[in-house]
Amino acid sequence: MADLTYVATQEGWLYLTGIKDVYTCEIVGYAMGERMTKELTGKALFMALRSQRPPAGLIHHSDRGSQYCAYDYRVIQEQFGLKNINVA
Repeated sequence: MADLTYVATQEGWLYLTGIKDVYTCEIVGYAMGERMTKELTGKALFMALRSQRPPAGLIHHSDRGSQYCAYDYRVIQEQFGLKNINVA
């Protein structure tokens, strides 16, 4: 499961995206940055994929945010055989 949030800091907004393994309830990938971008979510996804090496067919759940629907992000999912589920 993937999600994106933001926190106000003295220097401006800090964006945090995370990938959670809903079976173990562990955060398996994350990334932080100054902007909410597809690259930020891609970094978190790559971290999760490197650390967990999930089997093909694993379900990847996220909302319909533009970062998760971006072509580049979906290509990563396809390369690793993830099944994508986006909900509003």
